[in-house]
Amino acid sequence: MNSWVGRVGSQIDVEVLEESALAMAQSTIQNAMEEARVTKSDLADRMDCHRSLVTRMLSGSQNLTVKTMSRALAACGYEVRFQHVPIVWYWGAQAVKPPQKALPAYAGSAMPVADASAGIAVPA
Repeated sequence: MNSWVGRVGSQIDVEVLEESALAMAQSTIQNAMEEARVTKSDLADRMDCHRSLVTRMLSGSQNLTVKTMSRALAACGYEVRFQHVPIVWYWGAQAVKPPQKALPAYAGSAMPVADASAGIAVPA
């Protein structure tokens, strides 16, 4: 997978993206368990699997599949939702920034508006 991304000519470290995505998936499951007050044993029972799988899944030693993540969240009363966002790297002198596009107008709302020049969100 790294070879095709490297040919794009970007400074993107795919392994960092993969590990970050895995960490986000694990924390999403952990947060769902806490909100639903589901223990590891409860989750294992609801997923019809061994508790050791749940432990590995939450520790990072288990590479989560979409199916496993979906089953774990469903056991807590949630579903998986995905979205894609541009990759933004601010490490070092060379930064890969997303393409600039017009921001939607939020007339009369308190939704933050992105300040494209500073790369931060500011209150409207």
